[in-house]
Amino acid sequence: MTKLSLKKENVKELLFFTLLVFAAIAVSVDKNSQNAVKDGIFLWAAAVLPALFPYLVITSLVSSLKITGKIAAALSPFTEKAWGVNGNCGYALFISLMSGYPVGAKCVSDLKIKGLTGDAESVRAAALCSSSSPVFLIGSVGNLTFNSPLFGLLLFITHIISVFSVGFFFSFYKRKERPVKATPAPRGGSDNVFYESVYQAVISILVVGGIITVFYLFTEILSGLGVINAVAKVFGLISDDPAVCYGLTNGLFECTKGLKILAGGGISLFTLPVAAAICGFGGLSVIMQSVAYLKKAQIKTAPFLLSKTLAAVINFCIGLILSALFL
Repeated sequence: MTKLSLKKENVKELLFFTLLVFAAIAVSVDKNSQNAVKDGIFLWAAAVLPALFPYLVITSLVSSLKITGKIAAALSPFTEKAWGVNGNCGYALFISLMSGYPVGAKCVSDLKIKGLTGDAESVRAAALCSSSSPVFLIGSVGNLTFNSPLFGLLLFITHIISVFSVGFFFSFYKRKERPVKATPAPRGGSDNVFYESVYQAVISILVVGGIITVFYLFTEILSGLGVINAVAKVFGLISDDPAVCYGLTNGLFECTKGLKILAGGGISLFTLPVAAAICGFGGLSVIMQSVAYLKKAQIKTAPFLLSKTLAAVINFCIGLILSALFL
């Protein structure tokens, strides 16, 4: 058994090493790969950094306040019945809905590390507290990318219904394990809460930027190998619109890039459901950002990956209905 485990570990390391060498060569000699790195850094600096960094600081500061525990206790009766989590997770849900990916995962991770959620409860909370923000969905995607406020509003409604639905489904995960009683977070030994909050936010936002850039490069490499084209042909079974096929394919890896390609084809019956599915899934880039926080708190990631797949399916179905009714 030990030899088998060692062999598997060696294979994983060999594959990882090969990918790193291949990526390094691609960046060195391929101009498209170099541009992909620049695009990833530009997206992070222009859109993610100003939108996400303040929320990372604020959530850390707010979590240190005693009033947060009182609010959590008041929310618990509702959140326990609806999603099988305590009021602290209800607070994390609110922050997630306001600030977007991956702040919800960070909040859940912090709660688990502080002992404010149980093992099974953390899995339920991770599935529930994973959402995009209304600023991104209505403002960036609706108004700017698709040039349609109605499209953004329908996308937001679809997303909210999906978030609550996924949370409800995952409330049955190990339901016998009851939520931890909501209490204020224990205060740390440091008196310099502001410095620690800013420091942690800086580290977190740099990690997010690194992951975004790596996935931009990864997508470009896959495109050069013909993988993107092959997957897009499979999605051709859903629609014969190239914008839908290539938008969905790229959106599986990086959400904003997929949405940009999708918008290039205009708005049709499948545009809203595909955009909703991309935003619900978040793309592997966003998922890896969330997983980085969840692993830090030793929260199981397999159920989380399942929840993002379920979110994509629910978003697509609801989006299809709303598209037929209103677009």
